[in-house]
Amino acid sequence: MKEIFLTADHHFGHEKILEYEPEKRGRFSSIEEHDEFLIEQWNSVVRPVDTVIHLGDISFGKQGFNCVRRLNGYKKLILGNHDNLDTQEYLQVFAKLHGSLFFKGAALLTHVPVHPQQLNHRFAFNIHGHLHGRGGIDDQRYIDVGIDAWDFRPVAWSELKKIIEEKL
Repeated sequence: MKEIFLTADHHFGHEKILEYEPEKRGRFSSIEEHDEFLIEQWNSVVRPVDTVIHLGDISFGKQGFNCVRRLNGYKKLILGNHDNLDTQEYLQVFAKLHGSLFFKGAALLTHVPVHPQQLNHRFAFNIHGHLHGRGGIDDQRYIDVGIDAWDFRPVAWSELKKIIEEKL
């Protein structure tokens, strides 16, 4: 059966991410080692038939974007603050591009977490990236799917759905 995965904040090709995130990413001796590990983690859980919705900051420039071509799955991208290549370049790899996405009738998918008032009436949950697993939002309606919070791998919707059901 096909699975849907969500993930964020790979930062392929971003050499400074090793310095900016020393607790998690400082273990890599080079950006090439970092990127290869992230590709392995992705492809270890995502099959070519699966769908992956990436919640932004996939790469840093064209060099890092070449890594994306090696990732399994049918891919969609919610643009993040570091996703600044031309649209046509993203559409060579991603089937769809979004600013945000209403998902499964209850969740708003974004790169940056939305203001809590957005969750009061329209959406039950905000699944997001951007925070690099640092937490910072003490509200059970927010779920960070950035790779720093999930052992550097995309997380299956079936797993997130269980978490959401426990919170309801």
